[in-house]
Amino acid sequence: MFNDDLRLCRMKRGPGKRGGTGFVGKYLKQYLKDQNYDVTIISRKNNKFNKSDSVISWDQVIKNEIPLDTVAVINAAGEPILEPTRLWTSKFKKSVWDSRVLTNQYLVNAIDNMKTQKPKLFVSFSGVGIYPPNTDKCKPYTESYDVKEFDYLSKLAIGIEESAIPKSDDVRSVIIRLGVVLGRHGGFISQLYPFFRFGLGICMGNGSQFFPWIHIDDVCRLVLFAIENNEVEGIVNGVAPEIITHHYFAKSFVEVFGHSFVLKVPGFIFKLIFGTERAKMVLEGQAVKQTKLDSLNFLYKSPDIKTALCYVSRE
Repeated sequence: MFNDDLRLCRMKRGPGKRGGTGFVGKYLKQYLKDQNYDVTIISRKNNKFNKSDSVISWDQVIKNEIPLDTVAVINAAGEPILEPTRLWTSKFKKSVWDSRVLTNQYLVNAIDNMKTQKPKLFVSFSGVGIYPPNTDKCKPYTESYDVKEFDYLSKLAIGIEESAIPKSDDVRSVIIRLGVVLGRHGGFISQLYPFFRFGLGICMGNGSQFFPWIHIDDVCRLVLFAIENNEVEGIVNGVAPEIITHHYFAKSFVEVFGHSFVLKVPGFIFKLIFGTERAKMVLEGQAVKQTKLDSLNFLYKSPDIKTALCYVSRE
């Protein structure tokens, strides 16, 4: 049922250790360790981790065996959706669904069934694909928008969010609607923009679609902010403050990396690679505002795209 990319972090205060897993999980695990949290990973297999990593199995979670000293549970599980080697079939859609929604359900059930010492926080990741594509920068989506299903990806995001709320009032639930996560060693840039490393800035389609984004460092800082700030609760738009288009992203990449030009790739290419439904993730976009984080005075390390890309260039 689960693939090797599924992971969850369990934290308690303790000495930091070195180690690594996958893109978001690797960065998040190391960042929390650097902040003196112990991290336990939940995985179907443990042979991919360092000997120093603490790992428990999903079978243990299903049996309600979350350690009693857990401070927060974070579900960073998820089958990669934009995987060009996988056809967008009903079987793959089910795998994507199970890897996000079912893992939430297992974790929430385990938390609810704990008799004592429940974790104080459950963090899960949804996505800005829950919002319909829009074209007005002056009317961005906020957390208060009344979401409704309009395609598979919005249905998936709604399923994730509905499965991420423990019954106990003593357990805070924080659901982060992530934008595109930027980092040189994983996610959007490594999957979709390998041409960047050969001197090209790639613009998908006509480039006018919005590009909601956030740097991986700010994802990690946001999770820590949620752990240590009891006022963080419910839906949080996990996007950077600067609202940009795909074309502006590609243009900024060229400027920061010192490349020569932006290459526009027609939308039908991505439809051929990913299928029409998945291609919407890169050919359409949403203007999204981080209203809740603004109200809580969260400080971004990368509030604008050029700052974020400067960090990417040095990674």
